[in-house]
Amino acid sequence: MRPFPGLLRRRRPGGTEGHDVRRASSRASGCLVVSILLSGCGGQGAVEHVDGRTSEAEVLAAIDELMALPSAEEVRSVFDDLSVELRDALDERFGSSDWTVESYLSSGSVCGGRYDVLEGRSIYISARAQDQPLDHDDWGEAVDVISAVAAEHGYDDPLLLADEPGSHQLEIFGDRDSVIRFYSHTSLGVALESGCYLTDDRRAAIEEFGVPDPDRWARLYPDSTAIPTEP
Repeated sequence: MRPFPGLLRRRRPGGTEGHDVRRASSRASGCLVVSILLSGCGGQGAVEHVDGRTSEAEVLAAIDELMALPSAEEVRSVFDDLSVELRDALDERFGSSDWTVESYLSSGSVCGGRYDVLEGRSIYISARAQDQPLDHDDWGEAVDVISAVAAEHGYDDPLLLADEPGSHQLEIFGDRDSVIRFYSHTSLGVALESGCYLTDDRRAAIEEFGVPDPDRWARLYPDSTAIPTEP
């Protein structure tokens, strides 16, 4: 994980400096920012919403949280490797499958809410063996295989959605709303979706301006002090 300075200088192009904003290193510190500004954190009514828009304070806390994490591009290889590990474990036990793999960055449901203004991205990886479902009698053992690999990577919250001949589906949840989806219907599939991360270009803009897009930020939050007003 790349290190970041303790203070982030918010400024406009041309070097005009604005307000120092303390960088948070975890969700807890992000929560503290919201708590200070809104006199509450995590409780009902703690976050102010105006016309359905996430409050500026909550989005600033989200910036602190995501900037303390690697970029989406940096963490992508971690999920690629996990997808390979899951497929290899299945192939070792049940024989090789002809996997078709898709991998891309997606806005996804995990990047909504307080991350929406930041246009974060989650890593989505889908591996599918077309027309190669497991036998019903093998499903339980396959769940054990997938669960064992998942547990080694911190995925320990399983949800069995379907378990009957011709229809099997399991979800296992991990850190930051990431999820492994394992299914066997007409095809066999393993899909991964990560939590929300900032892309490299968004991180660069935030490091320079304090927010991802100063002009858009000014339109969303016209009274914001995160970006200094022009003299």
